[in-house]
Amino acid sequence: MLTTEFVAEVRRQGSIQPTYLDTDILLDGDKEIRAMFIPLLEGLRQNFFVRTLTASPDSRGRVALPDRAIAAATRSVQLAIDQGWVSLPQRDMADADFAYGGIPSAYFIDGGSIQLLPTGSSGSLRIRYACRPGKMVLDTDASKVARIDSVVTSASTYTVTTSPAFTGGSIVDVVSYGPAHQAKVISTVRSGLALVLADFQEAPVVGDWLCNYDTSPFVPLPEELSSALVHRVAAVILRALAYEGEAAQQEQLAEQVIKQCIPMLTPRNEGNPLPIRGGMRRALGLGGMWRRW
Repeated sequence: MLTTEFVAEVRRQGSIQPTYLDTDILLDGDKEIRAMFIPLLEGLRQNFFVRTLTASPDSRGRVALPDRAIAAATRSVQLAIDQGWVSLPQRDMADADFAYGGIPSAYFIDGGSIQLLPTGSSGSLRIRYACRPGKMVLDTDASKVARIDSVVTSASTYTVTTSPAFTGGSIVDVVSYGPAHQAKVISTVRSGLALVLADFQEAPVVGDWLCNYDTSPFVPLPEELSSALVHRVAAVILRALAYEGEAAQQEQLAEQVIKQCIPMLTPRNEGNPLPIRGGMRRALGLGGMWRRW
């Protein structure tokens, strides 16, 4: 759902007057997404917001958590070894041996950073984390967002054109028009309308949106939950205007939508596969015993 459609639906549901600004409706929506819908979707553990970051630690073996990491947390930390990746176990901070150097064998979260163990160890890390979605802005505001009309791919860049002409900042995201409205790239620096290919997790396509850093022209939720957010925001506004009964009715409608959506949202694939545990060799039966599924 595009943000102009979202604002119109909120106004219709709550009979909201023009004196309540579009930007205020979007701000209320962002608050509801962070307070209710992000915890809901993260609790399902279906990877709605998960991204991957490759990083190298500093001389102390520390890597800062991504600036949009939900709950300042990670899903997993992996170390590059030979041609593959090995998951590092998380240990308690009190268990740190503080030995210096060597190959990382574990990590712990220390404030806003990942600390490798032994301290001072190094290596290329792949960090999976849940990324907080961008704040909603009106999809008609070309100073913040614009729809991509064409994509030309070269060896190192994607060069796009937009309609209308994008007049936003130099640090941008690209948000998918697909059903999850995920960010295909975050915080990349543009040169004109040329974007660094290596920064992308998915290639941009016609219909995606070029956006200022940390913004989105969509309700950044699975489409099926958009109407629940409409009802929640209508309730917030109606309660602020002292229409308590109408607000309660909108909240009930939101609860009904969420209840109906949960079975569709989990699992996200019919097979619901089990994770590989105990190492790749054991899982594939190369250690002398086939894994039981």
